[in-house]
Amino acid sequence: MNTVDTVTILNRLIITSKNGESALRSAADEAWHEELKQSLSEYASFFGKAAGELQEEVRKIGGRPRGLGTFDNTLHRTWMHIRAKASGRREDMILDDVEQDESEADLMFADAIEHWDTPPEVRAMLERQAGEARRRHEAIHELRARLMS
Repeated sequence: MNTVDTVTILNRLIITSKNGESALRSAADEAWHEELKQSLSEYASFFGKAAGELQEEVRKIGGRPRGLGTFDNTLHRTWMHIRAKASGRREDMILDDVEQDESEADLMFADAIEHWDTPPEVRAMLERQAGEARRRHEAIHELRARLMS
């Protein structure tokens, strides 16, 4: 894979991570169970750190990293806020929105790992980040099952 392709895929993952970070922070703000708020905030912080690490890698290979998420994500967060207020802050609805974002991130990381021939150090970073995202995703599912039963 050439440098331009590597920068392109890393920038896509930066956007995905920034979107995940902001959506999870919004979800944490809407949640009312303290344990759920904490888990969502920690998950958001993970995505913020992942985005920073991806940005640093882009700089290291001579590219220009993306800095922000997408406008669509801003609309998604606004819609999540409106739905949460209208539903009385129903955490199951908040977590449905989180699930949508988690699935997108899982797919983006899987695509980058499976279909792109990135340099070994980049691949190792992506595999580590994808594994950590998956672990956090599973922890949210377990928490959801426990809190919503």
